[in-house]
Formats: sequence, C-alpha cells, structure tokens
Amino acid sequence: MDNHLQRILTCLIFIFVSFCQVAKGQMPVEDQQKFDKSIEWLQTNLAYFYQNPSTGQWWHNNFLYSSDKKEINIKNSSSDTPNKTDKDVYFDRIVNLRDLDLASVRIEEIRSNKGRIVKGKVVHIDAIGKTQRIQKLYNGAPSFMEFFLQFPFPKSDDKMYLKAEDCKRHFETVIDLASKVYPAVDSLDNTNYIFDLIPGTYDGSDQSRCEIIELFPHSLELKFYRGAKLYKKSVISYDESNHHFIYWMVNAAGSSHFELNLHFQDEINLEANAKDYLLKFPNSNQFSIFDRGSTVNYNRTGFNE
Repeated sequence: MDNHLQRILTCLIFIFVSFCQVAKGQMPVEDQQKFDKSIEWLQTNLAYFYQNPSTGQWWHNNFLYSSDKKEINIKNSSSDTPNKTDKDVYFDRIVNLRDLDLASVRIEEIRSNKGRIVKGKVVHIDAIGKTQRIQKLYNGAPSFMEFFLQFPFPKSDDKMYLKAEDCKRHFETVIDLASKVYPAVDSLDNTNYIFDLIPGTYDGSDQSRCEIIELFPHSLELKFYRGAKLYKKSVISYDESNHHFIYWMVNAAGSSHFELNLHFQDEINLEANAKDYLLKFPNSNQFSIFDRGSTVNYNRTGFNE
C-alpha cells in the first residue's frame, strides 16, 4: 500500500509541476528535459582544446549557459601550451539563444588553418538576420558586436571531428525550444507577449517584407512591402475596456476593420469571428497570416532597438 500511495503522490507532483510551468508560460516538462539534455551535451563536449598546426598555438574552448538570462557564453583562449596556464588572449562571445537563427545552423568544411579555425569542420550559426547581436569581449573588456558563431572540430582529432553532427543537432534543439512561445493561463500575459516580442522586421514566404512597430502601448502598426513599394498597412490594437482586439487594414482597394479573438491553448493566435483571418505566433521569431484561404509565413530578419 505504501508503494502504491507513493506512486500516486509522485504522479500528482509531476502533474502539478507540469501545470505550473504551462501556467506561467514556461516550457512543459518534456520540452524542458530535451532542452536540459542538449545544454548538458554542449557544456560537456564543447569544453576542449586543440592546436593550430600552422602556428603551434593552442586554443581552448568552453561553453557556458545562464538559465536566468537565457544566454550562452562561448569562451576561447590561446596559449603556447595545452594546459592553458599562459593565456595570451581570451575571448567571450555572449548571446541570447532567441537571437540565433535556427535555419542558419550548418556544418562547413574548412580547408586551411587561420587563428582558432583549423582544418576540419565548423558548426556555423548566424544571428537573426545576420544582425550584430553577439557581444564579443577581448580579455574581459567589451570589444565589438558580431553576427555569427563558429565551433571548430579539427580533422586532426578523429574523436572531436565526429562530434560536429551532434553539435549541430543539439544547437538546433536549444535554439528551437528557447524561441518557442508557451502560452500562459492568463490572457493579459499572452496579450502582452504579442506587443512586447513581435515588433521587428520580417521576410514573407510570398517574397514580401513586413515591418512591425509599436505605435503606443497595446497598439502595433504592420507595414507590408514588395520591394520598396508599400502595398498594405495594418494596425492591431487591444481594447482594454472591452477586452478584445481590433484589426484595421488599408490597401489600394480601400480600408476595413474587424474584431480579433485571442486564443491560447497550444499556441497564441488571433482569429476573426468569421474565421477567414488568423494570426499565429508559434515562436518569438516567426508569425503567420491566414487570409481568405492563403497563408504567408514571416521569419524575423531584424529587431527594433
């Protein structure tokens, strides 16, 4: 009986923890476990050293993660010996995981030695829109902002060389999960998410471009371009007194407006009463618009500072 009660209690605790995480708009337990497993792999396997055979210089690599800030820190240092007791220079590259472009994660072949990048493979990751979102520190002092990360896997080290594919996979996991939007229980929290995180610039799957700016609290302006030509302008506002969204649209054919309803079960979206218009927000760097039978996906290319 005691064992049976203990199993029931364990299940209840698991369900309660899962509910609390989702209630706060955080990762559910299953996703958190995947995320933690990949972070652990990166911390363990990206702590290594190797030599540039052209210069004789040794390079030391470390991967750190701050769960409070959701930032990673890639630390590199060089020395004349593999025990890093005589550091010549050391670098930090710090970036929020949400600022990294999931679609850019790739493996590149390197055929020459240059600095810390040596013959073999590198896992290359761009910042969103190749914007300068990565803070570089030189010997502990702020240097300049960069727009990509590189993780060398020397061909001279068979064991390390074979880890490039795993490194790519684990980075894809943590970037994907870090940028996902997990709806909160409270509608106002989900409303604030839309207005806080969506502003920026986006490229559409229909070759269009979208710029989103905050006009004032709880009001966004969306401008749609083809090339340099503005062809549509929209405004999404939240009516706090009546607790609903209003969508205004102006294009060459005229103007229109209608109400949008907020839904936040599996993901956050705004839907018209007639169900012929739907805005989806699956993650912090992407949204989609369904309008009268066709869907356009928009991927972030920049941020509003």
